[in-house]
Amino acid sequence: MNKLILTLAALSASVAPQIALAKSKVPVFVEAKHVKDAPAVTLDPAKAYILLRTPNAMPMHFVKIPSAEDQIAYDKLREEAFAEAKEDYAKAVVKYERDLAVAKKTSGMKLPKKPVEPTESNFQFTQFSQMANFTMGPFNRFYSKGGGTYLHAVTPGTYRIFGQVDPLIGVGVCYCMGSVTFTAEAGKIVDLGTMTTDLANSGPAEKGDSSSPRLAAMTLALDPVDDNTPVDPRLASLPRVPADLRAAGKVANYMGIAISRLPAIKGVLGYQRDRIIDRKATAEAAAPSSVEGGQAVLEAQAAQN
Repeated sequence: MNKLILTLAALSASVAPQIALAKSKVPVFVEAKHVKDAPAVTLDPAKAYILLRTPNAMPMHFVKIPSAEDQIAYDKLREEAFAEAKEDYAKAVVKYERDLAVAKKTSGMKLPKKPVEPTESNFQFTQFSQMANFTMGPFNRFYSKGGGTYLHAVTPGTYRIFGQVDPLIGVGVCYCMGSVTFTAEAGKIVDLGTMTTDLANSGPAEKGDSSSPRLAAMTLALDPVDDNTPVDPRLASLPRVPADLRAAGKVANYMGIAISRLPAIKGVLGYQRDRIIDRKATAEAAAPSSVEGGQAVLEAQAAQN
């Protein structure tokens, strides 16, 4: 919970204009804790586990996709905050009218600014992703030789790889222009694979192509787990499944950091300039049992809650 509070504080400080938070207790949508580098590993059946290998010690930020229960709790928080904003507006109007009457009777006194009534269209509230997230690294590696291996126990659910960034520092890269999601099930280790150097996109962007965002010095690609992926002996006998990676659409850069995208992943994620191609959905749609075929394209979509 302390990490959640600190993260919210850091994020809210970087967002303009200031966002609103309900006064009631905020639910803990995500709990995350690193698994220590110990001789033996035991899984908590109530927790999900996420495994990721990196070329060195580095942060990787994840945000939770709201479940139906999460959405209900989030909507309730927003409704409470909106009601409080309406109450504050009513009080502000009374003060405004009082101050206006005084200003009109006082020579040279500046007229007060009329308060803006909060509406569904202009009311700003903390995004769900800012309440439900966690970061792996750069510290607390499960295994550190030959790079970094991170293993975290987290709240079961579906997550998006948000980017290479630690919110408490606020420096890094957001995969806002394309990424992947995966589901972490209770009692199991979901293996994301390995972050590797992306040689194909390590050079400068094509001249005049603003739809090809990349940051050469920090570009890494995700190599999904396969039969050749090394597995720590301590995890070999534990329930471990390859991540079912799914293409994810564009999201808002709520941290205000450098914008990029996760490089294409064979059979999972592709791009047509700034369009995101869901290659797994394309393959599934083309299967014999499918009624409709064709290419699935994720167009630009609104920011998540």
